Amino acid sequence: MAAAAHRGVPLLPPAAPAALRRAAWVVLLWWCVAAVPASARVPLVRIAWWQDVGFPTPFAFSTTGPGGVVRTTLLYDTLVWKNEQGLVPWLAEGYRVSPDGTTYVFRLRRGVRWHDGRPLTAHDVAFTFAYYRKHPFAWADVGVVKQVEVRDRETVVVRLREPHAPFLENVAGVAPIVPKHVWRWVDSPERFQDLRAAVGSGPYRLVEYRPEAGQYRFVAWEGYFRGPPLVQEVRYVVVPLARQVLAVQSGEVDLAMTLAPEAAAAFRGHPYLRVLTTEPLSCGRLVFNLNHPLAGQKRFRQAVAHAVDVSGLAQLVTRGAGIPGNPGVVPPQDPYYTPRVRRYAHDPSRARALLRELGYEDRDGDGWVEAADGSRLVVEVMTSAPRETEPVLQQLARVGVDARAMVVDPATRAQLASEGRFTLLYTTHVGAGGDPDYLRTWFSGQEANRFAAGSALQHPEFLRLARQQARETDPARRRKWVERLQQLLAEELPTLVLFYRPFFWIYDSRKFTPVSTRGGLLNGIPLVENKLAFLAR
Repeated sequence: MAAAAHRGVPLLPPAAPAALRRAAWVVLLWWCVAAVPASARVPLVRIAWWQDVGFPTPFAFSTTGPGGVVRTTLLYDTLVWKNEQGLVPWLAEGYRVSPDGTTYVFRLRRGVRWHDGRPLTAHDVAFTFAYYRKHPFAWADVGVVKQVEVRDRETVVVRLREPHAPFLENVAGVAPIVPKHVWRWVDSPERFQDLRAAVGSGPYRLVEYRPEAGQYRFVAWEGYFRGPPLVQEVRYVVVPLARQVLAVQSGEVDLAMTLAPEAAAAFRGHPYLRVLTTEPLSCGRLVFNLNHPLAGQKRFRQAVAHAVDVSGLAQLVTRGAGIPGNPGVVPPQDPYYTPRVRRYAHDPSRARALLRELGYEDRDGDGWVEAADGSRLVVEVMTSAPRETEPVLQQLARVGVDARAMVVDPATRAQLASEGRFTLLYTTHVGAGGDPDYLRTWFSGQEANRFAAGSALQHPEFLRLARQQARETDPARRRKWVERLQQLLAEELPTLVLFYRPFFWIYDSRKFTPVSTRGGLLNGIPLVENKLAFLAR
């Protein structure tokens, strides 16, 4: 059953003056939740995924990809949340911000209860931030929080160490609030992995987890403050990516994902199967190991950038659905995007000239470039997607670089990347959306998603501006710093973004309608099991 369009009021009106936004209580209108007849509720929705993503608590989910953290959002709530348009009230029904941007006072919603029936209060919020300082929640950096004070049962004061522009979206909207009475006694939360640990305030309770099969069963929490969910049970089923379209066609699952744009056309006119196309928040990119003797040289990185036909490659790999990559990293549809960055035209002759400057040229006429001692230039490209990587290798071969794929599984790729054990890396991952602070986290080694690892840039001006934009609460000034970060990334080339692509989600519209969240769930994740999809709106 598809729910009606959401009419929540954003926490901060976009056009509101900055002073008013900081100084006044933001009064939030809440939509009414009518009682949902039992006959109108859907018994079961089955969602396809391709691997186990860990136990769904804030401390045990897998950070190899975004599947684990999104699953936790069915069990736990955050102070604010996102609908299709942006931030909306959730556990907090209102807040005010100090003029200097360092203090947030949240007014909590009354009547919210944990799955075990106990009330959720400001004490739980204060405990959560204190507990995350000792036992970090991998997907949100709460280190910006200096202190949390309880004013009364419904009011909590969060004091930051310094202004943090992405605090609402990337911390208050991402960090799950956990029950003090469950976790206060737990010293090793990553090991606490039974159903007693999965007590949250979210719309669903975990009733079964089978790690050997990667299967999860979530059952509706009838006491949810938004009312009982429309879907009584959500079940995750492991289906290989290559079989997901077939699985939803055959009725094995009700929601599946594909990267193939042909899916949208294939299901046009189908009586009940529909296709939701997300924003292009997934990117494919080459990552250079800046500590490697060869990849650490800017002229080599520039040679690769000129050798690769980004536009043609984007068209080929995404089958026409993607957008060519931007050397400044931020995708063109992003409000922070700037076109004023250095560009690298597809120019094989320029690539060869740069290689000659590095001492590599075709000395024996065999088509491959060699060093002065006659040794061929062989470059290893680590990848988990050899078919997508092959066009890159072919284009490098055309300028004489003998590029060879080192094929590893995704988990190994992420581990080797984080350890810096690679020359070039081909990676695909989500997150090219949401707050632009990802430019800081990706390139300072602080990104939670392990698929984005390996991109550290030790550049003094970049690191200074990255910190400065995060502290800047004035949107116009912040935009200038973010623009400069893009220019530095295009100049230094720690990575070469090849394309941005959407995901195509096929779903059974008789059961429910998924939600495409503007800018992605949490911090730029184009998954569609936003908890709003399962609730009356």
